Amino acid sequence: MHAPRKRTSRIPIPWTALKIAAKFALPIGIVVWLSFHIDWVQLQEQPKNYGLLAVAFVIALSGVSLSFARWCLLVRCQGISLSVIQAFRISAICFLFNFVSVGSVGGDLFKALFLAKRRPGKRVEAVASVLVDRAVGLFGLVLLVAAAIIVTNPTGSSDVTQIRLDQIKFATAVLVFAGTFGLLCLVFGGKQIDKIIARSRTIPGVGAILAKVAAPLRMFQERRMGLLLAIVMSLGVHLLIVVSMYLIARSLYADPPTFADHLVIVPIGMLAAALPVAPAGLGVFEVVIQWLYEVIPAKPTMASGTLVALVFELVKITMAIVGTVFYWTANEEERTIIEESEELDH
Repeated sequence: MHAPRKRTSRIPIPWTALKIAAKFALPIGIVVWLSFHIDWVQLQEQPKNYGLLAVAFVIALSGVSLSFARWCLLVRCQGISLSVIQAFRISAICFLFNFVSVGSVGGDLFKALFLAKRRPGKRVEAVASVLVDRAVGLFGLVLLVAAAIIVTNPTGSSDVTQIRLDQIKFATAVLVFAGTFGLLCLVFGGKQIDKIIARSRTIPGVGAILAKVAAPLRMFQERRMGLLLAIVMSLGVHLLIVVSMYLIARSLYADPPTFADHLVIVPIGMLAAALPVAPAGLGVFEVVIQWLYEVIPAKPTMASGTLVALVFELVKITMAIVGTVFYWTANEEERTIIEESEELDH
């Protein structure tokens, strides 16, 4: 008698394709809906500056590349060897993963698995480097929003708009305080913080995990300059992206929102896009930028925040294409890690 065949729980390819399509359906639908609200006739009448648009494109790619270098720095701070070229290659593949996963879980997961496979004895540190990179990036965004709000002090054109702006200001203040307090405790805290971390092991369910993750973060007590440099690099990343989007607006429209307005608009839009709602924040970013284009500028503008955001999305698509090339040319080690991360992410 033949032994019965084992049943596998493999998902049929059509069903997998349907799941991927569903991930993109909502953000693409939002983008299409927003495109109908762009005054294309008015845009055609505007003089275009394609040279400025090209400069904006290069600046944006420079900002993304600087974020890759920031992660490389944080990895090295955890005592894990990683070259800049390797960091760029892995980060570009992660950029691709962010387009085929809801939010950015896929990319972060691949980074953590890659480092954990290379240094089995530093798996916790590998995960910590990814978490710190994400936290430093968000902290830099919040700092930039806070600084821009203090400098520009935007006011709403209506009572409803003013309420929304006040809510943004309050949320920004809370995030800056919480982030700064947590950072100071982890980096500059003494033995009392170590005792608190040790006691956290007794918390049911999450205690052991919190203690394991907090321990590598405490390593930055000895690498404070590295962490400070990472925060400065984060500010540089976001400033380059702000400059890029401002130049995109200037290349398409004669009278777009000012650079000071973009210092408030762009970081808030990026914070919203970081939420795990749609692949790479597609759709969410355009909605928030369009709304902020309407409420932040002191005087009304004919510029479309939706169009400016959509043009900026070309930068993400370009980096995803680079990631696709690295994905196709992955070596055996990278291919194995890619397959494992894809299985875990689904």
